[in-house]
Amino acid sequence: MTGVSTETRAGQTANGITLLCAACLIWTVTGCQTMPTFRGQNPSPLTEPTELQSPPERLETAGASLESPVTAIQVEGNKTIPEDAILEYVKIQLGRPATEAQIKDDLKRLYSTRWFYSVEPRYRKTKDGLLLVFRVVEKPIIEKVEYRGNKHIKTSYLRGLTGLKKGGAFDVASNRESARRIEQHYKEKGFTDAKVTLIEGNNREDRNVIFEIKEGKKLIVRWLNFEGNEAFSTGILRTKLRTKRAFLGIPFFGGKYRPETLPEDIEMLRKYYQGLGYFDVEIEKKVSYSESKFNPFVRHITNVTVTYKIKEGERYKVRNIKLEGNRELSSEELQAEFKMKDGEYFNSRFLNKDVDMMKDRYGRLGRLFAQIDAVPQFLDEPGTVDVVYRIDEDRIWKIRKINVNIRGDHPHTRESVVLNRIVVSPGDLANAKLIKRSERRLENVIFERGPQLGPRVNVSRVAEDQISGRRTVRGQADDGIGFIDVSVRKIEPNLSASVSYQSVDSDETSKAPAGNLPMFVPITQDDTNKEDFETPLSSKVFSSPSIDFEAKTSSFIEPLTTIRAQSPDGLPQPPNYIFENNTQGDPYGRAPASPFQDAMNAPPGEVDLTFTVNEARTGRLMFGVGVNSDAGVVGSIILEENNFDILRPPTNWASLAEGTAWRGGGQRFRLEAVPGNIVSRYLIEWSDPYFLNTDYSLGVSGFFYNRFLPDWDEERLGGRIRFGRQFTPEWSLSGAIRLENVELTDPDVPTPQILAESVGDNYLSTALISIAHDTRDAPYLPAEGHYIEAGYQQAFGDFDYPRFDVEGRQYFTVYERADGGGRHILSLRASMGWTDNGTPIFERYTAGGFQSFRGFEFRGVSPREFGVRVGGRFLFLGGAEYKIPITADENIAAVAFTDFGTVETSPGFDDFRVTAGVGLRLTVPAMGPAPIALDWAFPVQTEDFDDERVFSFYVGLTR
Repeated sequence: MTGVSTETRAGQTANGITLLCAACLIWTVTGCQTMPTFRGQNPSPLTEPTELQSPPERLETAGASLESPVTAIQVEGNKTIPEDAILEYVKIQLGRPATEAQIKDDLKRLYSTRWFYSVEPRYRKTKDGLLLVFRVVEKPIIEKVEYRGNKHIKTSYLRGLTGLKKGGAFDVASNRESARRIEQHYKEKGFTDAKVTLIEGNNREDRNVIFEIKEGKKLIVRWLNFEGNEAFSTGILRTKLRTKRAFLGIPFFGGKYRPETLPEDIEMLRKYYQGLGYFDVEIEKKVSYSESKFNPFVRHITNVTVTYKIKEGERYKVRNIKLEGNRELSSEELQAEFKMKDGEYFNSRFLNKDVDMMKDRYGRLGRLFAQIDAVPQFLDEPGTVDVVYRIDEDRIWKIRKINVNIRGDHPHTRESVVLNRIVVSPGDLANAKLIKRSERRLENVIFERGPQLGPRVNVSRVAEDQISGRRTVRGQADDGIGFIDVSVRKIEPNLSASVSYQSVDSDETSKAPAGNLPMFVPITQDDTNKEDFETPLSSKVFSSPSIDFEAKTSSFIEPLTTIRAQSPDGLPQPPNYIFENNTQGDPYGRAPASPFQDAMNAPPGEVDLTFTVNEARTGRLMFGVGVNSDAGVVGSIILEENNFDILRPPTNWASLAEGTAWRGGGQRFRLEAVPGNIVSRYLIEWSDPYFLNTDYSLGVSGFFYNRFLPDWDEERLGGRIRFGRQFTPEWSLSGAIRLENVELTDPDVPTPQILAESVGDNYLSTALISIAHDTRDAPYLPAEGHYIEAGYQQAFGDFDYPRFDVEGRQYFTVYERADGGGRHILSLRASMGWTDNGTPIFERYTAGGFQSFRGFEFRGVSPREFGVRVGGRFLFLGGAEYKIPITADENIAAVAFTDFGTVETSPGFDDFRVTAGVGLRLTVPAMGPAPIALDWAFPVQTEDFDDERVFSFYVGLTR
């Protein structure tokens, strides 16, 4: 306890007993007053504390509205705790009036010490002014703390875990919490059967705290086995489990055994099977224990083997797919884009994509609340199912207003930072996909991510009599008829084996009977991925689940969640239509009908959107070290601010202390120092992705660069101005103006003429413009799509030359499992460039290294003069790579590749090179999505003067 002397409190047991007796006497005198709680539970600091006997001076409640300043603060009733130690937790300032909120804050701090049964704030008027008195009733002190039976965890650690010590405040609730904490810690360490009992300290009459610990044996999961799995390998099924085995049976590498996760594992396996059409799957578990006698790392440890016994059953095929209720879009038009086809095996991943596609199509039409219910109809024929999509197209909705709500400790982000990232505007059709895209665009380094603090978009319907032509961008008034939370929630197929497809008359599990069963059920658990848009106004607006289900399912439709501004009695209780007869009409729980009976012909409705974001920590100071075969060893020191505001300098000390100075504009500022043994780089950069609140970006940077090349040393000092424009999600335009001084020193001898001309200082100025088209499905490790970029650069000033470059990459998924994993990816790439005769040697083309031409050293492919790499004016490079995952979790993959191309002094293919090789890709989750790449490339066709390198490695990929 901070500020409390052990010597001061030692030997005060008698005083504690006397204090209890005095408290009883006070209760007798006051009659109607409340006795302090003695069950170890702290009374709320916000409630009126126990009234003690009043001193002769007049007392007033601390909550009274007094304008007089506080002249002094005292503590009364403390017997063992020094007044100075207590006043350290009081923050009210002398000479100023004390508000009720300030007193409540001080009460919270005093109660948090756990020193007192009760604390009463009182004002006392004296001749010197207003005196604030805190009257306290102390808790008794601890005479002894003892831990018995702990062998594998040191007593010193347990002391730190509980915080209990001799002379500390005795509190039954704290003692019980300490016992629970010790037991929980043992379980986290693998002692599943650990039990902790309070021998003493569980009654308020005790003064000793004694814990009896029965550790039990430490259990680690040594093996996870599967029996009966024919459709899926053991490795794939292990990735679906929360339970993980210890690597090599060593407890330091995972393998904690938690029995409570085994039912969850069975449920995850069941969902995985049923999502791929195995509706009748049955799964049981068997747990066995064994002692390890040969592994020195696992002494006194029991190995656990968990075996999952699986009866897969028959895999269901889809006989027919039907659509009902669609009038705006024809069935033929929608089914032409379906991933799941008639006659194929049921696959919920394809079903989800089809639902997404239909929701997207209706979203483009502004039908924001269109509902799509996927209902399976199991047939009498074994192993067959029909899928019916029941569609409620709803009416057209338009956006009336967009509101922004920014939260944080000291909110400082400008509202325009949020609005710039939103891709919808007032007056637009309410497109669910674009609204969700706007929400995802806000999930960046400026704002928090995740289901709790991540961006949320709320939709409020506007009442019919309030719809008008008025359009505003910002407006805080909510004059709609409801406030509808549209944060995404996963909605799962109700395919759990707990349903068992039972009939009303039998409890025996059987195959799915003919008829309709629910495909989806609503849940209230938020999904961290937030892939789809949804409003819970209806109980049947379906997001698309993935195969890897996370949320808990149920065998019946759950009660509807009450939405703000919506009566809890507004919608009927959905029936359990597996076991009950439906007497309430529509079993799908749709929202009340629109006042327009025919929504197709109803005039457009209006909605207001409110985007809520929480500010994140945007400043970072990073240190690192890296190594690769091209640049050698480098260190890095980076200072970065991702919510910079160049127009908000500090105005006072508070703006610096609260972190609001230079922040809030959504701009980026970066200071970078990267020293290395071969390459060094120093950079200062500022950029604004939405310059002047437009769709154009602007960036300014200054840099110093130094590299020791084999043929000369090179230093660059300069700056760059760049701009960009994102026209669509695929098309973008960018440009840059570069001004720099390039100094070449220490050239090789004999020195070619082209190198000799550039030795010393060279002033280089260029202008670049490029256009790109990007359809890749991911910036890192893409599996589909392409990236194409073409650029033109013109040098002016000391050097005058044009330069053309074009680059293309294409990705194909050649094979994937039914669940979408295990992808085999073929990637093709090609690049070509040409530059004019006036190009200096330090701007000419070379190739070689991991990122350009594997099998050669960095700059190892180049025309030469006197053995010096002088670079070329024409470059062509190409390559193909095939990647196959090796492990079930896909963290290790193998690649086979070939690279080819040439660098020439003029356009041509006279010195064409070819290499082939293999490699590994190692993904470390803690290091992000970019893998560690290890490649072995073997030259097939080379030139005598090339510099070859078989092995190359790189940490991370640029694209």
